[in-house]
Amino acid sequence: MDTNQLTPMAYEIIWLANDASHFLKSELGAACSDFHKEDDYLIGILTYIKEIEAAPIDYLDSWNIAEQTDIRKFKQKIKALRNHIEKSIATPLEKRGTPEWQD
Repeated sequence: MDTNQLTPMAYEIIWLANDASHFLKSELGAACSDFHKEDDYLIGILTYIKEIEAAPIDYLDSWNIAEQTDIRKFKQKIKALRNHIEKSIATPLEKRGTPEWQD
């Protein structure tokens, strides 16, 4: 799958990830190619986001950005991202919008 195949609701995840970290945006964008269906992608990245949420400093350290990151704000952004992913999973595919390339 390519990111331009994501529904608008799912694509918003990429922007929310960017708000937390441009590294995370790149990771979630690249992860799209590992999946054939949007629902599989959402479930896969939800698992990853939960891992980050459980150990945010480890994630930030892995990119060497822990010291220049406001941990409290990062945690809030990751929580918002997780919530949006969960909401997307709970929303039927046909209600998530039509990908731009299909307009």
